[in-house]
Amino acid sequence: MARRLRASALLASSLLLAAAACSEQDAPQPAVVRDASFGTARGFNVLVVTFDTVRADAIGCYGDPRALTPNVDRLASRGVRFARAIAPAPTTLPSHSTLFTGLDPLSHGVHNNGTFRLADERTTLAELLGAQGYRTGAVVGAFVLEARYGLAQGFEDYEDELHEDGASKGAAHFVERDARTVTDRAVAWLARGERRPFFLWTHYFDAHLPYAAPEEFLRGTPRRNVNGPWDAEANRREYLAEVTYADRELGRLLDALGEETLARTLVVFTADHGEGLGEHGEYTHSRLIYEGSLRVPLILSNAALFPQPRVVQDRIAGLVDVVPTVLGLLGTDPPSGLDGIGLLAPNADPARAIYSESLVTLFNHGWAPLYGLTRLGDKFILAPRPEYYDLRADGGERRNLFATTVPQAQQLSRALRERIARVQPLGRASEAPLSADDERWLAQLGYSRSSVPLDAGKLDPKDMIVTWAILTNASRMVERGEFDAALAEVDSVLARNPSDPFGWEVAYTVHEARRDWGKAEECLLKLLELNPSAEAFVRLASVMIEQGRLEECLALLERAAQGLPDNGEVCMTRGECLYRLERWSEARSQFERAAQIDPVRAGGRARATLEKLDREGR
Repeated sequence: MARRLRASALLASSLLLAAAACSEQDAPQPAVVRDASFGTARGFNVLVVTFDTVRADAIGCYGDPRALTPNVDRLASRGVRFARAIAPAPTTLPSHSTLFTGLDPLSHGVHNNGTFRLADERTTLAELLGAQGYRTGAVVGAFVLEARYGLAQGFEDYEDELHEDGASKGAAHFVERDARTVTDRAVAWLARGERRPFFLWTHYFDAHLPYAAPEEFLRGTPRRNVNGPWDAEANRREYLAEVTYADRELGRLLDALGEETLARTLVVFTADHGEGLGEHGEYTHSRLIYEGSLRVPLILSNAALFPQPRVVQDRIAGLVDVVPTVLGLLGTDPPSGLDGIGLLAPNADPARAIYSESLVTLFNHGWAPLYGLTRLGDKFILAPRPEYYDLRADGGERRNLFATTVPQAQQLSRALRERIARVQPLGRASEAPLSADDERWLAQLGYSRSSVPLDAGKLDPKDMIVTWAILTNASRMVERGEFDAALAEVDSVLARNPSDPFGWEVAYTVHEARRDWGKAEECLLKLLELNPSAEAFVRLASVMIEQGRLEECLALLERAAQGLPDNGEVCMTRGECLYRLERWSEARSQFERAAQIDPVRAGGRARATLEKLDREGR
């Protein structure tokens, strides 16, 4: 997907020219301080590889003997491995937004998957390298990184057409392509190469739930029964099998590059976040910000740049540091205002802290948001009941020392609160003025500044995390047709927290499966009140269709399309409503638009429906 440089980049160039023309009496600018590695990779290719949902100890060179990742380990043997690297969020889009901008979520403004978009005003690594003449390409493995969410900025080619690979929905409605397909696509892109350096990003999604690695990577062990009792060891074994599968495909990509090209390629390997694996009651990720979900691998690899392998243990690193570090190696000064720093300076700041957050707790459940600062040896989490951990003595974060008034805890607490206070309150960013009517409609669709109540979120996530496990279990019961049991589980959660949007969503799925449209509608109206989203709105429209309220539904959808002109699901639902009203040409137009603007999630159904219209001669 070709992207042009933004006006802001052109303005920056103009300002540089104007600065060069200033008179000698202007105040001199301070000299840029560069470390000895500055420019050592000038003209090199850049390959960034992200393994989604891979915690540091899922990589062999980080210490777990059960982790079989020979190709990542080979990268570490030819480069620099950072012993402690921290992700900014346990969610994919916010974390990758930090990785490619050098900004914390507080700065770039992306706080969740699906309902946020990286603004065009942000500058990505792809844009910076593209401006230097690099050929830029990306191959992503899941729909949460589709171009619509903003990360395609600066990429000439952005391979996010997952439907072309036969991708299908997995758990939590994720549409994904597997590691083999990602590598195939990346190798094909490289084969179309030109005589200029390249910047390629490959994103492997396999370690994300559901764990379904090919049988050969299970090494003869049977798959666990997902409906049986929790088996932590079996769960970790299947998770690590996915990581090993992705590692094999990474090896195939490195082999395709060949030693000659690799000698002129800076490889950056990392992950967007980790996985809870049952620690602290979190079985996957996104709700809590403990080490299992935030500590990730980070490796810079090139045998010519780093002739001796190094393990950096004297500093904390973050995904926020990748942009300035890569630019420094390439001989380019980073843009001003970044939150990250270059990681290869000889002297480290032992007091430096990396920022992290989870706002999924607020958006998905109505719990309190979580904010954290992590230093090399300790960590503070701002929650209704604050937490402080001495990571050197307590790497598992089991002993909360905040109540003991440790001076370091108070220091981190003040620093974090000051940092948050410098940012506009969440949901109150500068926006174009809206009419009261538009405000109301956009709020229903999840795109309004009013969609996040400022007084929301008083429940502590560490106390409520068990309810997420209960609701996840209830969702599996729905899939098995155990509707009464599922409702009992949901009711137990809603009795404790009647404002849990996920609870109402699971309740809706029960009533939808039973075709009890009245109760399904009640759940959706409550869900829209608590956590407005386009998906919930489309579901409500579909329920109205099932009830035969076609004209009412159509009026609702026509107005919705004004707020969501590029949402394929809205187009599909409008088309279905028009089809039932026998307005054939209008229905066809909606299905065609859905296939065009949303080929991944709506495209398959749209094309099938268009074929049906053709067969019917409509």
